Amino acid sequence: MKVRYLIKFTKNSEIKFISHLDLMRTIQRTIRRAGIDVQFSKGFNPRMNLSLAQPLAVGVYSHGDYLDLNLLSEENEQIIIEKLNKNAPIGVKFLEAINLGDRKVPQSMATVEAAVYVVRFQLLHKNIIEEEFRQLLEMEKWEVIKKGKSGERLVDLKPMLKDIKFYEEEKELMLKILVSCGSRENLSPQILGKFITEHCKSIDKGKFIDIRREETFAMKENKYIPLSQFYKEEK
Repeated sequence: MKVRYLIKFTKNSEIKFISHLDLMRTIQRTIRRAGIDVQFSKGFNPRMNLSLAQPLAVGVYSHGDYLDLNLLSEENEQIIIEKLNKNAPIGVKFLEAINLGDRKVPQSMATVEAAVYVVRFQLLHKNIIEEEFRQLLEMEKWEVIKKGKSGERLVDLKPMLKDIKFYEEEKELMLKILVSCGSRENLSPQILGKFITEHCKSIDKGKFIDIRREETFAMKENKYIPLSQFYKEEK
């Protein structure tokens, strides 16, 4: 019997510089230590039946990530979370498990449509960034050159930016952005951050841009809803 779970977890700032592959290994070790009856693939090199909804780039951390996990037997959702957290290292925390049973619902990576990020820029000068940023928002297009397998092409970032809120706090520009995310269309917050930095003179270009994913969303009835809510409603 195969039972599928959607699990929400965090990758905190302490481990934001580990790679996607290292994060996967960390989660796999945690699952093994927790003694969870996980399903493995068949063949000469069995692999844990585990996949992440939307991998994070190195340097980005998250409060709202998801993974799909197949178990060989049904287990209480809260007990799964307790077992995982008892064995998780610093920087990873498991928040919620949703039992999807054996129903034929899409993998989470196939349902991702958008994500909310909080982006923080260090400022050289106070009090002028708001005017600078408003002028930037008035630009019709936010074009960048994007490199791919087929070469370079000009891409407009603005249609992929679904919502944006900004304010100045101390010597920081804080953005809360809703952007396209997933296999169909994806706006990298790092590319967006670089574009904003290049077009705002009061941002300190020598400082690291802090990027945190707050939540990952699916689309239902033309509305963005958190993946956890989407799968609960699909039950």
